[in-house]
Amino acid sequence: MRNEYVLEIPEQIDIAVSTERIPQAATRPWPAGTIIVSADSHLIEQDYWYDGFPEHKKEQAPRMQFIDGLFDMSIGDQHMTPPELARHLCVSMECTPGLNDIPARLKDLDIEGVDKELIFPQRLFGLFMFGEMRNREEVFGLYNEAIARRCAEAPGRLYCVMVPNYWDMTEADSSVDRCKALGARGLMVPLKPGRNAAGKHINYNDPAMDPLYDAIAASGIPLIFHIGEAVPTATPGAAGISVLTQMQGFRLQWSSLVFGGVFDRFPKLRAVFVEGGLAWVASMLHDVDMAATHFRTSLNPKLQHAPSWYWRNHCYATFMTDPVGLSLLDRIGPATCMWSSDYPHQESTFGYTRSSIEAVFNATSIENAQMILGKTALDLFNMH
Repeated sequence: MRNEYVLEIPEQIDIAVSTERIPQAATRPWPAGTIIVSADSHLIEQDYWYDGFPEHKKEQAPRMQFIDGLFDMSIGDQHMTPPELARHLCVSMECTPGLNDIPARLKDLDIEGVDKELIFPQRLFGLFMFGEMRNREEVFGLYNEAIARRCAEAPGRLYCVMVPNYWDMTEADSSVDRCKALGARGLMVPLKPGRNAAGKHINYNDPAMDPLYDAIAASGIPLIFHIGEAVPTATPGAAGISVLTQMQGFRLQWSSLVFGGVFDRFPKLRAVFVEGGLAWVASMLHDVDMAATHFRTSLNPKLQHAPSWYWRNHCYATFMTDPVGLSLLDRIGPATCMWSSDYPHQESTFGYTRSSIEAVFNATSIENAQMILGKTALDLFNMH
């Protein structure tokens, strides 16, 4: 079976679960001037919500507790994951010490040579999927405050992503201002945003969303979309199906912004598409220009540029290992690509991070590699 793998980094083959991996030590220095930034890493939530919820809503607060060898996130009597799945998540990745403990995390980062990380949540993605979500203001507001405190435990190393108010446009501006004041370096919205405050379905190409885009563009903080909201939990082959379907790209979200005219209306807006890899971008850029050419009489609004132009001038994608994507850098644009470790997920580079970095140097010029491995993220997320 091992010989059938089409993987180009030997350490990936027969890789252990994250909780059993050993960080990969250096064998040689990187070229002078290299700074390694993971544009996508994760930190598990603690019990952030209960104490901050209004007294009359306490029973509606999410709870995160470590019970009987597993992380249990619940709202009332609803549990996000069945105990057997939660126990598997602990064994496979969630009980990796650095997913929760900052000193343990920094020890791993130091060995693997990662200077800085952009921090995304772990179980918060599940709250996006937890039915029609109640109390979004409290849930995301308290999360934003908590992740700011956690990243402050490692100043200059960890930088936080927060969730702005995407459901009530009367609050969008003040919400973005609050995130910026807390130190947000990215503003994440769900792939499937559900309904707005009026009960109507949210569509990212709807001009009704313009107050949010205006506030984000003015803040200078990138808008972010991250995979993680389509996990089949109790079906045959669920793990493989989940990885394959989630990492196929962000055509819906990207085309909504482009064909909805969002970048034309907000030329300072930047968008980042996280953990879907690079390869999807190249085929999408061909297809989007084909659509604009063949359906030009049907497009509304009319765009100021060819659709592919907006990728090179507004957008970015992150990857961990993607030999196909790296072979297509001339089509994608190296300045739009950012490496990440995804620490410490099962699909992460944890345990072979230095080999994954070496693969980037081997795929392109030193100048391009240094952009992809850190310099672009330093500038985009204001990590200097």
